[in-house]
Amino acid sequence: MKIAVTGASGHVGTNLCRMLLDQGYLVRVLIHDSKKGLEDLDIEFVTGSVNCEDDLRKLCEGCSALFHLAAFISIRKQDKRCMAVNTGSCETLLSAARSAGVRRIIHFSSIHAFSQKPYEEILDEKRDLETESSVSYNRSKALGQKIMTEASSADPEVVVLNPTAILGPNDFQPSLLGNALVRFYKGQNSSLIPGGYDWVDVRDVCSAAINAIDRGKPGECYLLAGSWRSLKEMAAAIEKLGGHKVPALTLPFWLAQIGAVILNLHATLTGKVPLYTSMSLETLRDSHRNISSARARENLGFNARPFEETMADTLRWFKDNNYI
Repeated sequence: MKIAVTGASGHVGTNLCRMLLDQGYLVRVLIHDSKKGLEDLDIEFVTGSVNCEDDLRKLCEGCSALFHLAAFISIRKQDKRCMAVNTGSCETLLSAARSAGVRRIIHFSSIHAFSQKPYEEILDEKRDLETESSVSYNRSKALGQKIMTEASSADPEVVVLNPTAILGPNDFQPSLLGNALVRFYKGQNSSLIPGGYDWVDVRDVCSAAINAIDRGKPGECYLLAGSWRSLKEMAAAIEKLGGHKVPALTLPFWLAQIGAVILNLHATLTGKVPLYTSMSLETLRDSHRNISSARARENLGFNARPFEETMADTLRWFKDNNYI
C-alpha cells in the first residue's frame, strides 16, 4: 500500500515516515521547504504547498491513504497564518483526495480543538469544539476538524486524531517543545513559569495513527493523551537525567505576564519566536489534567508509555545528535 503524508518534515512526520517504512508501506511526502530528517529515507518527494490542489493531487495519485499532518503552530493569540494552513488546506485536501481516489484520510487535529472547560469533568471526544475561540490556533484546528469529520463518507473516509503536547526522539528541526527541553537541559531558563501540560510520546501517537488506517471508525475523532506534568516536574526529570539543576525561582503568574509582553516585543523586533507569550502562559495555567484516551485504546490500540521513559529517550536522542 502506498501512503501519502503532508507535514512529513515535522516532528510527528519524521517519526511516522520511519514507522510506515518499517511496516512495509510505500511512502510519498509533500515537502514545502525542508527535507531535514527525511534525506536518507527510501521515500518519494513531491515539492509543493498544502494549499495548492494541483500539488496535493500529485501527492495523492495512486495512494490508498493520506496522513494530513501539515499545520502552522503559533503561540501568539492572533495569527492569520493558522487559518490559512490549519483550516484553509482542508477543503483543498479533500478535493484532491477525492480526485485521486484516496480511500482514507487520517487528519491530525489537536487537544486545542476542544474546549478545556469544565476542568472538573473528564475531557473526552464529546466536548464542544473551539470554533469560536479568540485564539487563532485553537479556532483554526477546531474548524479544520469540523470540516474533515463532516466530510467523511465512502469517498473518502476520514479519521481525526487529537494528540496532546508531543515529545520524543527524531525531533530534527527541533520542535517548539524540543527547543524547550534543550534550553532546560543547558540551563538557559533562569526561572520557571507556573502550570504544566499533558505530554504524550510521539512514537505512541504514530503507532495509533498507523492503526487508524484499518481500525479507525470513519467520522470519529480520537484523543491521544499521556500524563500531566508541571514544568517544575519536567525540569526535575531533566536534571535527574544529567541536565542543569531545576531553576530555583518560579515566577508568579502576574509577573510572568509582564515578562511575556517584553519577550513578545523583543521577538517582534528580532524576528525570532518568543520564549513564551501570554497565550502560552494561559495554556499552561488552564490545561486540563484529566483527559480520556479510552476510545483510542479500544479502537486504535493506543498505549501511552511512562513520561520518564519518553524524557530519557528524547534527551538521549538529542545527545546522540549533538543538540545538547
